Amino acid sequence: MKDRKSAVMAAIDDNWRQFRGSLDRLVSNDMSTPGVLDDMSVADIVGHVTTWEWELVTALDRGHIEPVGDVERFNEKAAQRKKGTGVRRILEDMERVHRSLRDQLAKAPSAYFEPDDPFRELIDSCTVLHYQEHGTHIRVWAASNSLASTRS
Repeated sequence: MKDRKSAVMAAIDDNWRQFRGSLDRLVSNDMSTPGVLDDMSVADIVGHVTTWEWELVTALDRGHIEPVGDVERFNEKAAQRKKGTGVRRILEDMERVHRSLRDQLAKAPSAYFEPDDPFRELIDSCTVLHYQEHGTHIRVWAASNSLASTRS
């Protein structure tokens, strides 16, 4: 039987592949089209997920969690900082930050992966739950709006 850390890491990897897979059939223009989630584009969603992964990376690096306060305001500020960033850069950042996250998680104490540890909640919400939530948004939107799906 796998230890809890290995099981959580496997769930992160599996859900990451599914999230990443939601991007695979999209064409370049799909990535910047608003309306996937409210006025957000796929690129905006990817940037959002990357922002939260980076929050987790920095918390793991510090060894403690600093509350972000008002989550909506935090998300808005992060979106404003990324506004105007090209799709290619958004995707490069996504891959780079995810690699950093995997490295930090691999080094993290096993206690962080226990259900009653505050890090576990942050790990779950910034990874598996986030990938599932936003991967679903992208897949549902792409099924009826993607330029790639209209070319099939």
